[in-house]
Amino acid sequence: MTKNEFIEIHIDAETKQLAEQATIVLGYATLTEFFIYLIQNHAPQILHEHTHIQLSHAQFEQFIKACRTQYTVPDRLNRLLSF
Repeated sequence: MTKNEFIEIHIDAETKQLAEQATIVLGYATLTEFFIYLIQNHAPQILHEHTHIQLSHAQFEQFIKACRTQYTVPDRLNRLLSF
């Protein structure tokens, strides 16, 4: 069994009331359960969005063109572009 960690947050009354209402609507018994739900269901997507880049084909082609037309393209990058 893993040891639970403790997080303390301070929020204004309006935000707390909003969270309490959402907790009830979603059927959670406590704010803690609601916050865990939010973290488990939204944090992975947030992390993915900040660690992955997805380009369209046209954007990728523009990137390659910019890399090839720069005067100081590192050899390492040039080798990657030749694949």
